[in-house]
Amino acid sequence: MWSTNKLGIVGLHMRKNRRFVRRPLRPCVFAALVAGLALAARAQPASAKPPLAEEVFKNVQVLKGIPVGEFMDTMGFFSASLGSNCVHCHVDESLTHWEKFAEDVPRKRVARQMIQMVNALNKTNFGGARVVTCYSCHHGDVRPENVPSLLSQYSLPVEDPNKVEIVPGTPADPSADQILDKYIKALGDPQRLTSFIAKGTYEGYDTYEQKVPLEIFAKAPNQRTTIVHTQSGDTTASFDGRRRRQTGDVAAARSGR
Repeated sequence: MWSTNKLGIVGLHMRKNRRFVRRPLRPCVFAALVAGLALAARAQPASAKPPLAEEVFKNVQVLKGIPVGEFMDTMGFFSASLGSNCVHCHVDESLTHWEKFAEDVPRKRVARQMIQMVNALNKTNFGGARVVTCYSCHHGDVRPENVPSLLSQYSLPVEDPNKVEIVPGTPADPSADQILDKYIKALGDPQRLTSFIAKGTYEGYDTYEQKVPLEIFAKAPNQRTTIVHTQSGDTTASFDGRRRRQTGDVAAARSGR
């Protein structure tokens, strides 16, 4: 998975005992990606509705009513919170047979129960705010620890360079639209920027932490295609101005929780 975060590309690594690791792209590659994303984002109509998880995947029972992108981000959050990967909850055959992701197994049923438990905790105690999450108890381990560690209490704290702290009351940063508009104006006349092709690399848990080729094709007023060439085949996401389509590992799996 990848996402923009203050104009940085974030790779999510979810193997055992790992946390989120930011791996910024090279400036030239990132600049190309930003321009391509900006062109497509500015052109997309606000009425375009992304497909929901239950419309794309099979056997979605709890995480209904959220877009596919948010659903996949949630899968990544589960993986990071437990320090595990996809086949911890899904069967091993899922890596080679995408339809196996829809198979119901005990760990998926437990995961659904945990989602409902966390939702109930937040609703009952915090007015529905997302205060308690999987990570609140698991901290990157499959089994939450119920006995505090003296090592954690008496050792020097380990500084996490990837930890983000949001300080209330600080001046707001420029919005993403403002930054992208400024970048496009720096390229020249925005009206002349009608199409864009960008190439780079992508690295994430779904590529086994290996870099794979990434391509972005954007064309005004409202077309965009992103292709990630993974080890298991190409993952293609496209938007034609009205509908978003995805093929490859996500669409072929048609599975979920």
